[in-house]
Amino acid sequence: MPQPKRSLSDVELRKLKATGTRYEITDTTAVGLRARVSATGNVSFVLKARNAASQLKTITLGAYPEISLKEARERAARARLDLKAGKDINGDKRRVRRDAAAPANSVSLRDLIDEFEHRFAGSKKTWAPRGSLSTRSGARQVIEGVYKDLLDRHVVTITDEELAHAALGYKRVRPSAGKVTANGQAARARGYLGPVLDWAAGRKGFSKIGASRSPRLEVANLATTHDPSADDPTITGKRKRVLSEAELRTILPFLAYPAPPIGKLRLDPNQDFRPIAMRFLLFTAARLEEMCEMRWKHVDRRNQVWHKPNVKSTRGGPRSQDLPLSKAAISILRALPGWEGADPDELVFPNATGSGKLGNWTRYQKALHEASGTGGWHRHDLRRTSATIMHSLKVPASTIEQILAHVEPLRVEGVGGSASHYLQLTRVLHDTRDPQEEALATLAGALELIERGADLLDSCN
Repeated sequence: MPQPKRSLSDVELRKLKATGTRYEITDTTAVGLRARVSATGNVSFVLKARNAASQLKTITLGAYPEISLKEARERAARARLDLKAGKDINGDKRRVRRDAAAPANSVSLRDLIDEFEHRFAGSKKTWAPRGSLSTRSGARQVIEGVYKDLLDRHVVTITDEELAHAALGYKRVRPSAGKVTANGQAARARGYLGPVLDWAAGRKGFSKIGASRSPRLEVANLATTHDPSADDPTITGKRKRVLSEAELRTILPFLAYPAPPIGKLRLDPNQDFRPIAMRFLLFTAARLEEMCEMRWKHVDRRNQVWHKPNVKSTRGGPRSQDLPLSKAAISILRALPGWEGADPDELVFPNATGSGKLGNWTRYQKALHEASGTGGWHRHDLRRTSATIMHSLKVPASTIEQILAHVEPLRVEGVGGSASHYLQLTRVLHDTRDPQEEALATLAGALELIERGADLLDSCN
């Protein structure tokens, strides 16, 4: 039977009567919002909308008049967006009810990590699944390795002394090349687990009502434990490695597509995108994970802009970035087989199967070190190297920060991030270049000079 539709009002809601059977009235103001009247006359608000998989879902929003019509419409709008984003709203509610009903002392450390991972996987990249073959996040894997003997203990019974002992006594199952101790891994696990415990207890950044786990738990505080990397002389903290001009001159010729043959690598040169992906990292100063997740639909070919749906954010929630690309970076993309006719959802730099993200970097980089006669640098150092070159060439620090996505320009003014839509208009009206594109073009020019064997200092004199 069709549901009656009309723009709801408080006057109409107060007049709704019981009929002995449940019925609903659809609001014409808020899409999907309905006033549900029970057989006994109680009124509540529900949302009926489709999720990301086009499945129709019913979300209970609250009872009237405990929540107002205005608030119901606001909740309905938020819920519709959450459904489209793939959030399991009803599943989240069931988990909250289950956790609230369970005795606090029955929650294990593993259970707590499960809850935290589910809650923050969408906003914290370290807590998102590592790939299509694993549902575990990188943070979870590190924690489970270091604190494996405590995972099935009730979390409220674990003391800070036990957490400290687990970190200080951790030994790698498989020795890591060049690593004498496991203190670095233990420090990472401590850094990942600390926020989990703070969230459970409502400490630090989770102290506000609604930001922490409900109900809160009396759990240990990792802030009282020692960081095993603090007094380890082999750990120097944040990496500062920058490749020299001589190193770049020997490395750049190997960063091409199809992949030049090096070492004992057996991949078909036309299926190995790791070398050209490294070149793209150098020419864009991007993060490795951003490049690995890049799809053809993210490339605005008309305006020559790379739209990154998610970039790393140390504060607040996830955010995006629109990075104007240099002609050299666009040329790299044009040389790829996917430039012409690729499906928009296909990865720009896929693995050898063509369907997954690039991986097996350690093996490739070891072969590249041997072929180029270099060593001691990591693929993440390419980003730092690019930033250093731009800084040396007098690119303003603020522009470099924008390229690196360390800042979100104009955020406080409420300006939108979809700048790429207006770049063509800006060029026509003002005949200007975007400062980021100009900086990346300067970077590309320097890298091309280095690759040709020219000396930058001599070329500037």
